[in-house]
Amino acid sequence: MITQKEYFILAFETTADAMQAEQSLKEHFSIAIMPVPREISSGCGLAIRFPDPDETAIIDFLKDSTIIGTLYRMSTTKINGKHPIQQLISFNKK
Repeated sequence: MITQKEYFILAFETTADAMQAEQSLKEHFSIAIMPVPREISSGCGLAIRFPDPDETAIIDFLKDSTIIGTLYRMSTTKINGKHPIQQLISFNKK
């Protein structure tokens, strides 16, 4: 039996948004910069992955920050050749 693991991805419209988010998030979470998965459409080719996520902590932090991006929940298990993904919330503070 395969265990389905989920993680969170924060995608961005601009590289500047991704770099700003990285600086802020790495002080509070374990994160990794990665290419945006093809299942997600965004203006920037970079995303931030939260490998050991705490959904409530991530969302609460993003709500109180100036980070601009869209948070997704994604599965490591493919279904019909694609990783299941769910858009959770967008943060568009400018």
